Amino acid sequence: MALTDRLATLHGLDVPLARLMAVGHDVLRAMPEQELLGRAIERGLTIDPIERAVPVILHGPLGALELTERFEIDDPRVFDAIWWHTTGHPDYSAEAWAMFIADKVDPHKVERWPALQSVLDAATGDDGKVASLERAALLYLDLRTEEAVRERQQVHPMATLTRNALLRRLG
Repeated sequence: MALTDRLATLHGLDVPLARLMAVGHDVLRAMPEQELLGRAIERGLTIDPIERAVPVILHGPLGALELTERFEIDDPRVFDAIWWHTTGHPDYSAEAWAMFIADKVDPHKVERWPALQSVLDAATGDDGKVASLERAALLYLDLRTEEAVRERQQVHPMATLTRNALLRRLG
């Protein structure tokens, strides 16, 4: 959460909004994959074949629903940020991008995958360029897509749509 606050502050964003997104995004992350899949089926969610193969992705959508129902969080920006936090979304708010980047570059993840440091550097401007959350998100999605290709993994369709939207926006 501290990194989300730092990024939101650096970019002049609504820090409490970004913090709420950060606090809620992994509310169901510890749930076993088969339980996530079962809950998604029970709720009648449309389940992408990739989500069926990797049910942990469903902790975002199910977490968004859980927070809305249990805690009456009705801000669509929070709902969408949490729903799509594993893939990003073309219509993400800047606060959602702050949460997304902070989630992807937490110190444990950077330690396991040092290339992620470049994502944080893009978000903070430590790469010598103007700090940009969207540029950082595009860099993350590029890295993740390259890894998926290398490992012969599928790429979630929303991650591809998000990457393409960022490419169009950023040139």
